[in-house]
Amino acid sequence: MTMASTVSQYLNDRSAAYRVIPHPHSATSRETAHKADVREDRVAKAILLRDEQGMVMVIIPASASLDMRAVYDETGRNHLEMVPESDFGNVFPDCEVGALPPLGPAYGIPTLVDSSLGRSDTVYLESGDHESLVAMDGREFDRLLSSCRHCDLSRDWY
Repeated sequence: MTMASTVSQYLNDRSAAYRVIPHPHSATSRETAHKADVREDRVAKAILLRDEQGMVMVIIPASASLDMRAVYDETGRNHLEMVPESDFGNVFPDCEVGALPPLGPAYGIPTLVDSSLGRSDTVYLESGDHESLVAMDGREFDRLLSSCRHCDLSRDWY
């Protein structure tokens, strides 16, 4: 598989400057970072949450874990739970299961972005498959997600 058509269209419609980096097949964002030989803290990892009000995408560095208390504080939604991968196909029909592109707006999903990602000189995104990353300048990433709320949502792995 190649870059998801929704991701490609979203980037091209916004005249985003990016490049695609192929890598050996990987199953997790952290593994992707290692196989692509990039720093984990520069790989944007998407986490899909939902409650009775609907879905929310949270984007954090692959090097970190999600701080659910911070998500609750930002959204006021105390019943958000992770969406199982088996449900991803309905929301991301052009993506391989588990290869969530961290571009919630491209799929019409309200999105929260961890503030630390915009401080990176380069940010890497899943492209919708398990064998390529989209690389772009951190400022470009911020521009693409400027309509999203940027806040502190993660904590480092211990």
